[in-house]
Amino acid sequence: MKPLAAAVLLAVAALTPAAPAAAPPAVRAAAAGNACDAARARPRVPGLPAVLDPDALTAPQVAAAERMLALRSLRPAGERRRRADDKVTVPVYVHVLHSGAKGDVPDAMIDRQLAAMNDAYGGKGGGADTGFAFALKEVTRTDDAAWYADPQANEKAIKTRLHRGGAGDLNLYTADVGGELLGWSTFPWKAADEPALDGVVVHADSLPGGPIEHFDKGYSAVHETGHWLGLYHTFQDGCGEKGDRVADTPPERDPTNGCPAAKDTCPAPGADPVHNFMDYGWDSCMTSFTAGQGARMHAVWAAYRAR
Repeated sequence: MKPLAAAVLLAVAALTPAAPAAAPPAVRAAAAGNACDAARARPRVPGLPAVLDPDALTAPQVAAAERMLALRSLRPAGERRRRADDKVTVPVYVHVLHSGAKGDVPDAMIDRQLAAMNDAYGGKGGGADTGFAFALKEVTRTDDAAWYADPQANEKAIKTRLHRGGAGDLNLYTADVGGELLGWSTFPWKAADEPALDGVVVHADSLPGGPIEHFDKGYSAVHETGHWLGLYHTFQDGCGEKGDRVADTPPERDPTNGCPAAKDTCPAPGADPVHNFMDYGWDSCMTSFTAGQGARMHAVWAAYRAR
C-alpha cells in the first residue's frame, strides 16, 4: 500500500504507556519495550484509525537508559576496549526475507543500501562525518511467505535462526513490514540481554530505488541504524526534559512532516533540525548527522558494542 497521506500517531510506550495525543505529522515512531526498540512508520490512508506502535520511548525510559549508559561509561578505558573517537567499521549481515520473487531484492540494491549508509554516516550529504562506516559481510536469502509477510509476528523465530555475529555486528533484515511501518530497530542496551534479537528490520521497498513514494533512498535503514547506535529522535521529550541528549541538535517539539523549508517549534535557540536523519522528514529531506550525534554514537559504541 503506497502512502496517501502524511499523518501517523506517535507510538505509545510499551513499559509505561502514554496517552495518545492528536496525531502529529510524523513518518517515523520511537520505541523500547519488547523485541523492537524503535519503529518507523509511513503515512496512513486518510480516515483510517491511527496505528499505535506498542514500542515508544517515554521520558522515564530514556532517563533510565541514560543512567545505564553513564554507569557503563565510568568503566576504565581498558575495559571499554575502544576509545570513543576511534573510527569504526561495522560488519553488516543482510538477511533478505522473501516470498518467491516478492521481496527478493537484488544484490545491486543491497549494494546501494550500503552505499547510502556509508554516505550518510560519512557526511557526504553535508553533515558531519560520524566516524562510522559499514562493510557488507554476508547476504542470506530465506524464501518463507509467512516470515516475509509478517516479520513482526515471526521476529523471534526469524532472528533466532538467522542472526550472525555479536553486539558489534549489524544484522539488517528486509521484508514486507506492513501497510504503515517502514522498519524498526533495537537499542544497544538490549543487546546483552537479548543478543539474538539485536538488529534492524526495514521494508524491502524502502531500499534505494524502491517503490515507496518519498521513502525510496534507503534512509529508513540509515535512521534505524542510528537507533541501533544509540541515537534518539531529534524531537525526543519535545521542548522539555533533556531532549535527544545531543547538544548540537536544537530542541524540537513536533516531528517534521514532508520537507518544509524550515520550522521552529521550541522557544529555545535554534530552528528544528528538519534535515537530520533522526527526524521524521521524507528521505529527500534528510541530509545529515551532527558532530554531537557522532560523538554520542561513539560513546554508546564504546559502552555497549565495542569488542
